[in-house]
Amino acid sequence: MKKTYFLFLLGLMSIMTFGFSACSDDDEKAPESSSALIGTWERISCTYQYKENGEIVDEGKDEGNDLVGFKLVFKEDGTCKSAEYHTDKWDWFDEGKWSYSNGIITITDNNESELIKVKTLTDSQLIIETTDKYTEDGIFYEDYELTEYRKI
Repeated sequence: MKKTYFLFLLGLMSIMTFGFSACSDDDEKAPESSSALIGTWERISCTYQYKENGEIVDEGKDEGNDLVGFKLVFKEDGTCKSAEYHTDKWDWFDEGKWSYSNGIITITDNNESELIKVKTLTDSQLIIETTDKYTEDGIFYEDYELTEYRKI
């Protein structure tokens, strides 16, 4: 089952149950301001682990030429959108609304809110952590991704 990355982000309703129950680094601090988030971000690396019924089925790190082009755009008016690069052009899809508070990006689309944990946010770097747990066709899936973006 192949999903677009943005749809994956929007499917993260259950991530914070897992994410907040994990131990955290006391030195790690969530960025206070959302102003650094505004702009266009290009994915540059993704570390991932995918499980089916508790068994790891795929894990690794994609970077450089291994990544399909992907962009996220956060606008000052509170809207966001994403794009993937296909056949020599950017295909824009999935628009929603976003907010940022206490190290969490909330994206709302079609009256559903999804939460994304921000690990690092500077004027030039965004690192997010996503975890998704769901059951489909009797199989329990757990997807984890740590994705790094650079502002362009």
